[in-house]
Amino acid sequence: MQPFQPFLTRRFLLATLAAGVGFFVLGYGAILLMPKANSAAVIWPATAFATCVIVRHARDWSRRSVMLGAVLVADLLNNALNSDSGTITIAFSLINIAELALAVTIAQKGWRSLLPPSALADARLTIKAALLPPLFGGTAAMAATWLAGQPGAFIAGLHWFIADALGFLMIFPIGMRISWRQFAKQQLGRRWPLALASAVLLAGCSAAVFRFDDYSLKFLVLAAALFVTRWFRLVGAGAGIVVIAAAALSGPMPQLVHDAVTKVQFLQLFLAVCSVLCVRSALLLNERDLHVAVIERHRRRAVRASRFKSQLLAHVSHEVRNPLSAIIGFSGMLEQGLLPAARAPEFAAIIAHNGELLQRLHDDLLDLSRAEAGALSILPEPVAVDSLLRTCVEAMRLDESLGGKPVLIESVPDRLAVNADPVRLAQILNNLIANAFKYGDNASPIRLRARALEDGFGRIEVVNAGPGIPPSERGAVFEPFRRSAQVGRNVPGAGLGLSIAKMLVEAQGGRIDFESEPGRQTRFWIDLPLAA
Repeated sequence: MQPFQPFLTRRFLLATLAAGVGFFVLGYGAILLMPKANSAAVIWPATAFATCVIVRHARDWSRRSVMLGAVLVADLLNNALNSDSGTITIAFSLINIAELALAVTIAQKGWRSLLPPSALADARLTIKAALLPPLFGGTAAMAATWLAGQPGAFIAGLHWFIADALGFLMIFPIGMRISWRQFAKQQLGRRWPLALASAVLLAGCSAAVFRFDDYSLKFLVLAAALFVTRWFRLVGAGAGIVVIAAAALSGPMPQLVHDAVTKVQFLQLFLAVCSVLCVRSALLLNERDLHVAVIERHRRRAVRASRFKSQLLAHVSHEVRNPLSAIIGFSGMLEQGLLPAARAPEFAAIIAHNGELLQRLHDDLLDLSRAEAGALSILPEPVAVDSLLRTCVEAMRLDESLGGKPVLIESVPDRLAVNADPVRLAQILNNLIANAFKYGDNASPIRLRARALEDGFGRIEVVNAGPGIPPSERGAVFEPFRRSAQVGRNVPGAGLGLSIAKMLVEAQGGRIDFESEPGRQTRFWIDLPLAA
């Protein structure tokens, strides 16, 4: 029992049941349509149906063997219900299973090469599946009939080959492609009036055309089937074949052919042609839809890139204007001697400060550009979190532009280490701490924490008291050039710190997020893989 336990899944059992029941129903119908004088059925879609089910739901031969066994039971049950229990009948059942195994092998190998779907590759696989397995089955049936001493061995093998080949051409293209996702994509619940009108049109056209002894009129049915395929793709192609078959078998075709064998073979040939053409048309339409979707996606991306470029130029020009004006103005005044010599160091410091602002803006824009292009240089190594936090805090305390707010390091394990680029991690923490300096409450300290998580990541938190982030602005926190409307332009910087921090964290396989309580505090954190 233990080796078969992996098979006992609901999906596999349902697929096995579908393969057996489907083979039984289609096989029983084919036997009912078979003239009594024939030893082989003249219509046989059962093998093609079982092939599609097995290929799509059994990925290894252990599972396929179970499904093949279910199909064999269904075939033997068919023969028992039709009072066929001779040696030749059992031989035919075994030939059916051998042919099915060959078809599954061919279809499985070809099916892997059909991703993404291609109309030409699909047609090649259909032709291969419609020729090789039926040829094997027909030859084996002819040999079995001859060895059993029954007359008409060649005719039996020929009928076997034609019936199976046409069955594959009719069932295989649709069976290998159609899925519940296709039904959901067509939105039949919303488009039911069009679906109903298409079914009535196709059924009426089939019932009317097959009553006339004129082969040229039969192409009207194909035109109607292609019309349905145009609107409903593979779902329309599959439903169209069913509607045409039902309409034709319900009574038409009386004058078209006179003997039963030729009548059934003609219908199956016609359905096979309709199936191949409709499925190929559906695949070509799907390919067109895919290309249109790709083009539309690239167009939207280009529009977003153009819009971002315009916003970038506008923001950069605005951010550059003030420090550049200060540098030019004060340097010109110093050059012309318009400022008191005693205050020259003060104005030189202002010039240097604005130069540093421009340098930071340049570095931030360069990092942003590299991150979006996927060209960031990341050199990960084990980094001691406690040591890095202390280095960042000391650097922040030396930055007079941040106001000298106290920074406290709380609850950081001594041996906590993460796998990260130390330079980039320091840049991330500097951005988060600087953000807390700018937007936090001046009277409250900034608190830094770190701990190991159970999922193999180390978390570093930056917590500050202050106005917090309004719910309406939380979706844009990590977008470039976005700053809270509550502070407007009063906070220095270009609004790039958090967006760059997010890109740097994600480039190192980490996560970044935040929680904010308006009027109380904001907590940002980053998660990076723990060092081994």
